[in-house]
Amino acid sequence: MNEKGYPPLLFFSFLLVFLCFRVAFTEFFVELNYRFGDLPPDQWGMGYKERLSIAKLGLRSVLSDEGMQEFITSGLFREKEIKHMQDVKGLLSVVFKVLYLGGPLWLILFFSLKDKRKMGLTLLFGATLTEIFVIFVLVFSLLNYDLLFEAFHNLIFDPYSWRFFEEDMLLRVYPMKFWYNATLWVSVFALILNSFFQALGFILWRSTS
Repeated sequence: MNEKGYPPLLFFSFLLVFLCFRVAFTEFFVELNYRFGDLPPDQWGMGYKERLSIAKLGLRSVLSDEGMQEFITSGLFREKEIKHMQDVKGLLSVVFKVLYLGGPLWLILFFSLKDKRKMGLTLLFGATLTEIFVIFVLVFSLLNYDLLFEAFHNLIFDPYSWRFFEEDMLLRVYPMKFWYNATLWVSVFALILNSFFQALGFILWRSTS
């Protein structure tokens, strides 16, 4: 593969992971987690419907300015919780921009290869890199999710900005089991989607043999 194959190869893993990441930040995914995720009950007796409603409020806060304003004015969250969600919103803004702008750019670069063998190898290598990363996350999650969660948050955010008390609303509507489920489900979804691109890459590569 010549140098023209490298940009699509490098972009592929990021874009596929970001795409799966985007799927996780939807109301459908939150509802799925609440319905089938076997989340622990709220220690202070908050009901299912109210808890789910507040979880959706938190989701909206990181997806739009209007949602963030609704989140702030709800009166349910401390200043530290609000600040963390603003940090999350900023991170997601970058991730989604890379996804929405990088996706079309990747397609342009990919089809500019104009050679089925190179296109196939690009998909195969890109999918392999993605597979290695996702399997690492999946295995690490199964072995010690708390450590993975802490390492990720300390890397992305201020180490003291995301730690809360058990009675804080963020921990009540998003317990650790919520994020554990989300990580496992997104990882499995990523592997399934990735396998499609691996198969497509193999078909393109073999078609030139």
